[in-house]
Amino acid sequence: MIRQIIKKRKEISLTKFKELPYPSQKSESWKYTNLSNFKLEEIKQTTQEIEFIGLTYELKEKGVIFTSINDAINNHFEIMSEHLPMGLVNYDEDKLTAMHAAYFNDGVFIYVPKNVSLNLPLRNIFNTINKGGIFSHTLIILETGASLDYVEEHVSTNFEELALRNDVVEIYAKDNSKINFHNFQNWNNNVKNISNWKAKLKKDAIVNFYLGQFGGVFSRIKIDLDLVGQGSSSDVKGVFFANKNQHFDITTNINHNVPNTNGDILIKGVLDDESTSVYRGMIKILKNAQNTNSYLSDHSLILSDKTKSNSIPSLEIDANEVKASHGATIGKPSEEELFYLMARGLSRIDAERLIILGYFSPITKNINIEDLKNKFNEVLNSKVR
Repeated sequence: MIRQIIKKRKEISLTKFKELPYPSQKSESWKYTNLSNFKLEEIKQTTQEIEFIGLTYELKEKGVIFTSINDAINNHFEIMSEHLPMGLVNYDEDKLTAMHAAYFNDGVFIYVPKNVSLNLPLRNIFNTINKGGIFSHTLIILETGASLDYVEEHVSTNFEELALRNDVVEIYAKDNSKINFHNFQNWNNNVKNISNWKAKLKKDAIVNFYLGQFGGVFSRIKIDLDLVGQGSSSDVKGVFFANKNQHFDITTNINHNVPNTNGDILIKGVLDDESTSVYRGMIKILKNAQNTNSYLSDHSLILSDKTKSNSIPSLEIDANEVKASHGATIGKPSEEELFYLMARGLSRIDAERLIILGYFSPITKNINIEDLKNKFNEVLNSKVR
């Protein structure tokens, strides 16, 4: 039954994909990102390698499921029945989302039963190995009182033609559940990426995102957070380091729908060479969402005069008993700090590296998985010229 429903949805999505226009730079959400050279209709489906790490016999005995999305559709349909793929993300949001909904053919399914807490993280390593289109879908269901640390690592082999990744992540966080979602990508420059992540948080649920964007020639991530239960909260901490001709596009939308919810978003980036970036952030507080605390800030550090950074933070507040603010900065490393460090024997490159690591530390220090934190710092070190 579920397979038939999903098949029908894919057919509808395919029709929509063919009908919808390409995202236009006349639209505010795509103003600084050009997709005119993507030629989506010509992209052939391909697959990726996915490694599953961390599921023990004891966790299986407790009812934890950590498997591919296809296996879940075939073998765990009773659990999945109320939370089918594309249940949170609208399939007709735009042409790219409809494309994903029509073609998704692999990905990850995670289910954590009521009051089960995982002491060690579950981890997936996604390896892009072929040219073509990869349509990966991640569906995570946390029952009441469940908790999870989850890590996504994205890498690619080096091949001549480009691969397009078009992935969706959907998270259902039920009452008093918690997930720390870590995303780390360091693709080669043969990858373009479009990601659409959405989480629905019920009473006292916590969903935290920690993301590191370092590789690929192009990467766009959109994160939507719907806080629908009182006491729910979300932190989003993200870093990116763009160089050469890379383009990073990050959007965060946090929707406070009920009273007594909290949000804190911090994005920090460094741009070098001829790279470009755009950040859009929206805090939306509905009329009845009193006693909301929500903060949004993004900062860009510029290492080259040929880079370009765009920042569009926004607030939409209909309640009066709230604390909400946003801020943004774009600047270069302080010459005084560089002089101070160089006067103590460091080269300019080493001085810049030290400043950049310190600049990112408010985010990297929040990563509680040691080997992942080390990978963040290693890539940051390697990116400094």
